[in-house]
This record gives sequence, C-alpha cells and structure tokens, in this order.
Amino acid sequence: MKNHKKPIIATTLSGLFIKSEPWKKAHILWYRNAAEKLKDESIMDWANREDYFLGVDEVMKKLHPQMSKENRVQKAREMFFDSVCEYIDKRPNLKNPQVIDYFRKLKENYKIALITTNTRKALDKILYSIHLVDFFDIKQTSKVNEKDNKKIVFERFIKRYGKPIVYVGGDRKDSYSFCEENKIPAIFANFEKEKEILGITSVHRLDELKIELGKFL
Repeated sequence: MKNHKKPIIATTLSGLFIKSEPWKKAHILWYRNAAEKLKDESIMDWANREDYFLGVDEVMKKLHPQMSKENRVQKAREMFFDSVCEYIDKRPNLKNPQVIDYFRKLKENYKIALITTNTRKALDKILYSIHLVDFFDIKQTSKVNEKDNKKIVFERFIKRYGKPIVYVGGDRKDSYSFCEENKIPAIFANFEKEKEILGITSVHRLDELKIELGKFL
C-alpha cells in the first residue's frame, strides 16, 4: 500500500501515548513560576483551586501590564506549554510504551495523526523530551494566537486531510462532540479511570483498545 493511500487514524497525545499528568499539573508550575517572578506568594492560592484558570488573566495583567489582552492570552499559553515541558523533563517515565509499540505496528498500513491543542513549538519540545519526534505521520496543532479549542484544530485537520477512519482520544468532551457532529467514529482511551463520557465507547486497557479499534481497521 502506498503511503499517500494509507487511511488515517487520528489520536490525542495526553492520556494515550503519555500520561495526562503533565497537562493536569502544569498550571501549578505555571503559578509557581509567576509567583517567583512577581515575588508574590499569594498567587499560589490559585494553584489548588478547581477554577484555577480564572486567575490566569489577573496574573498576566501583573506580569505584563502593557500587553494587549490578545497578546497576554498568547503569552500565557506559551508559559503553560513551557510548564508542561518542564514537568515532562523532570519525569522521564510518563510514556505508555506498550501503546506506542502497538501504534508503531499500525503505521505499516495506516497514517497516525496527532490532533492537539499544543502549539507546534511546544509539541516539538514535548515529542523531543519523550523521544517521539518522528512517530506521527501528521501533526495538527493549535496556532499561537488561538485559545485552547480542540474543535478549531479538528476543523483545520478535516479541511486539509479529510475525515479519519476513527479517532482515539482522551477525556476532552469537545473532541467527541466534534466527532459526533461530523460522523467520525470515536474511542475514549480511558486508561486513567476518568469519568466516563456518555455515548462514547470507552476502553480501559490496551487489549480492549485493540478490539474496539480493530472494528474500524
């Protein structure tokens, strides 16, 4: 089978090939770094709140008072992804090697696409850290001036490459909403025992993923 004729399997990164921990804990590093720059420990009060994201704009105004709101959003995202990379660099055992090996075998007959809200610059750093620089055949990322919106990235992917035969994702509901709206089969790789997503096929182990994914291959 020629490479350009290979069907596409779309995937996520967090929760599938690598544990989701770096993305879920990066905001703590983000606030820690901001607190150190501003010499204000009270900023850390935001770090352990469920609505921690509400403090981002407040902190960014203190860090960069002269910036426009749009530029502050962009800068905040860059800082967040730097925190993700910092977290990964300090913890080398976050990969899911058996999952990686399975998808590596699938690459013989399928293109493996990564659809992510990481920016390309951040993604390159992350993939370098986990030694997966050349693993994905297609990488669709967020633009630096975009907010964290998976649907926008998905739409850009579909426009350029067409629909994948299946999407294997993590716990982001917006990904599955997009798949449902666009009639793309989807599988929730719930390896970390997150809350189930209504109406989405969920798998909890690699052998279960192989069975469900096999229905589309």
